[in-house]
Amino acid sequence: MWKFMCLLAVLNTCYGGDESYINFGGFMCPREEEALSECLKDALNVYIPELATGLPKYGIPPCEPLMIPTLTIQQSAGPISISSTYTNVSVKGPASMKITNVEVNSSKHEVIAKLFIPELRMKGHYNLSGKLLLLPVEGDGNFSAKYGDIHAVLTIALGRLHRENGVDAIACEKLDVKFDVGSASINLANLFDGDNELGNTMNAFLNENWQKLAKEFQEPMEEALRDFLKPLADHAFGTLNANDIFLR
Repeated sequence: MWKFMCLLAVLNTCYGGDESYINFGGFMCPREEEALSECLKDALNVYIPELATGLPKYGIPPCEPLMIPTLTIQQSAGPISISSTYTNVSVKGPASMKITNVEVNSSKHEVIAKLFIPELRMKGHYNLSGKLLLLPVEGDGNFSAKYGDIHAVLTIALGRLHRENGVDAIACEKLDVKFDVGSASINLANLFDGDNELGNTMNAFLNENWQKLAKEFQEPMEEALRDFLKPLADHAFGTLNANDIFLR
């Protein structure tokens, strides 16, 4: 790590006064959009793994596991009519994400990043009731779930934040996350008052129809990922002067 920091110090010395470069969290990035995009990708990929334990010097707390206090899902399609609530949901895996592409659009004040997340693992408590093929379904207990091969698109809208010195900083005004899931699985314990045969059948049914399952969880998971990435974006872009990226 010390060799890396020494290299950054050398780069700052060489390029710190060169207006064709900007300092992005210690990375000296070319101002030209295509080269800047590649540099931002490399810089963010350095910081993301550190989010799991937090970055105290920047005021960023530990961000893994992510916690989702409550989410409610209503499923009503054909033979399925189920209401379920999931509480104290912990999510592990976001810090393993990799940014695969970044596009900076100065004229639109926008940054779009593509991400790949190998796996997200969730666990918590669930309560479920309803009907499946006219069969009453009930359950209350612990659950675990897993998403795999997640491809996400992160859209960051940038704005200006006034500073007392008269030089505007960049503000991360809005951050949206949308993703597609390659696979998903879930296990609900204590279905049908602990009837293992019926419980195994229900879990098998849910996993055979994982696309529907993934869609139901998608919105709250996108919100959780947004909350995970927002502190990083706030800090990373807040270190820049607005004119470093915005067209003048």
